[in-house]
Amino acid sequence: MTVQGAECGFNARLSAFMPLDNSTPPVATNPVEKGLADIWSRTAGPMSSTARTEFRRAIQDMTDSWVWELANQTQNRIPDPIDYIEMRRKTFGSDLTMSLSRLSQGGEIPMQIYYSRPMRSLENAAADFACFTNDIFSYQKEIEFEGEIHNCVLVVQNFLNCDLLKAVEIVNNLMTARAQQFQHIVETELPALFDDFNLDKNTREKLLKYIEKLEQWMCGVLKWHTKVDRYKEFELRNSASPIVRLLNGPTGFGTSAAHIRSLVGATNSVI
Repeated sequence: MTVQGAECGFNARLSAFMPLDNSTPPVATNPVEKGLADIWSRTAGPMSSTARTEFRRAIQDMTDSWVWELANQTQNRIPDPIDYIEMRRKTFGSDLTMSLSRLSQGGEIPMQIYYSRPMRSLENAAADFACFTNDIFSYQKEIEFEGEIHNCVLVVQNFLNCDLLKAVEIVNNLMTARAQQFQHIVETELPALFDDFNLDKNTREKLLKYIEKLEQWMCGVLKWHTKVDRYKEFELRNSASPIVRLLNGPTGFGTSAAHIRSLVGATNSVI
């Protein structure tokens, strides 16, 4: 069996440890299955049938997307921008995060509202903003130190055959555009959505609270990336394996590769 085949089989078994009817899952064969069975019973157990189904779908979409990443890694294939952006929302776990927030709002908001075009557009804009943020800040870590190929900056470089500075500028502009689209939808499309579904005051307030949580999530993702040491060069070099340190050459002032932070600072951006 190939590595990819083994991963597919591993991923396929995960659904059995997220039973929709609260039945007893099979015997776990590894720590992931054991941990998933434990956290599923405690998290999804109290949920309604509809909420449990929605929650499991979000998890399955995320883990399925990781298998897609593995296939690209195996083929050394950098995805095209359309495929990448659509799948990045899943690999980042965006819908999983949003589903938890949706479920916390209770059952007053019908699921068809979340499935409406304005809400899907709103969530996609928030997800893309968060994903692009991560890709800009993590570029050096993923490309220089880890050999990763799933990064929007690299995808743009490969697709447009441009240099790093231009690719960062493009992705940064995409971030800004998605934030602006989010604001535009809130200001112009939500009032019509409220009227189309004839939402009462309580439901409107809950939906606005959910949207506020999306805004906080976007701000939180950006804030976290600007504050942590995870993507700073000194941390990357200190935590790299001896082989990676050797391949990356000398360290110290004047010896580093292009710094993403300085590149971002050269653009007109929300960062």
